[in-house]
Amino acid sequence: MRILALMPDAYGGFGGIAQYNRDLLDVLCNEPRIETVYSLARSRPQNPLPLPKKLLEICSPGSAVFYMGMALRLGLKIQPDVIVCGHIHLLPAAGMIKRLTGSPILLETYGIDVWEPRRGNLFDRLLKQVDLVISISRYTRQRLLQWADIPPERVKVVPNAIHLERYRPGEKPAYLVKRYALKGKKVLLTVGRLSASERYKGHDRILTLLPALVEKYPNLVYVIVGDGDDRIRLEALARDLDMGNYVRFTGCVPDQEIMDHYHLADAFAMPSTGEGFGFVFLEAAACGVPVLGGSVDGSRDALMDGRLGVMVDPNDEQKLCAALNDVLGMPRKVPEGIQRFSYERFNKQVRELVDELRRR
Repeated sequence: MRILALMPDAYGGFGGIAQYNRDLLDVLCNEPRIETVYSLARSRPQNPLPLPKKLLEICSPGSAVFYMGMALRLGLKIQPDVIVCGHIHLLPAAGMIKRLTGSPILLETYGIDVWEPRRGNLFDRLLKQVDLVISISRYTRQRLLQWADIPPERVKVVPNAIHLERYRPGEKPAYLVKRYALKGKKVLLTVGRLSASERYKGHDRILTLLPALVEKYPNLVYVIVGDGDDRIRLEALARDLDMGNYVRFTGCVPDQEIMDHYHLADAFAMPSTGEGFGFVFLEAAACGVPVLGGSVDGSRDALMDGRLGVMVDPNDEQKLCAALNDVLGMPRKVPEGIQRFSYERFNKQVRELVDELRRR
């Protein structure tokens, strides 16, 4: 079998979607029946990672037209047995290849990318060509099916996987305590992009409540891991609230330090209103850190409807403040049930989908 994967990014990309794509491609490359996986990435890797042996990755960061041309030439050349479309924006290329080769399409869907109808009728027509859809959460599946003309049985929920052998509880690393001046501090942590287009993650909600939280926990420090074009606004908000001394903006951190940053935390919070899933919840929980997330988006799936962490309506300021106070007082412990998101289960689900596509 030959797989053609049209990807926004994977090996070298940041965030939960890039990790999801890496896990998916790893499973495909470890499948004995698959000869080669050809991955055409929409962007160049910011932090290149080693590639699986069966993976041939080609980067095409130019215009959409140029990417479409490269995808078409590659598809005609290799005649793939399956087309994996890593984002709905890449579906026009996948649809064109399918029309010329007859190859089935597996579409990945994450969150806000498919929560609302696409403009025009192009994507309505293209979605009818899709053979199977992977939805990262029940919430995303529900929102997609509200507008897309896809048989519900074709939309499968395959959540993020957590590599439990990589994430585990640990002591607060002395080098990070020193770096951020956190000796004797209680740490509230958020990990995520600081993008103006992703303000739904809720950093500003926590900053706004920080004065009230500091009243109960005078030694509290809010550590924000991540970077982006919204950082300047958030830093200004912290200063305006006179909370500058209680906040640490770390910027992006190397992959090899990410678990150590979770170990710094006494609690993790991301009160999001637009998260498709929230892989960071699993990372924090696997490290034994008490977790808080929103109750109005795909975070519900990552939190197993409250079994892996505290859920709260992020738009209710009073309830959010109370929930943050509660989670800051909880003991560290890896929650029961996190094995539901093991890589082994993800591996099994993806292989079953490949089998289903081959039978079509």
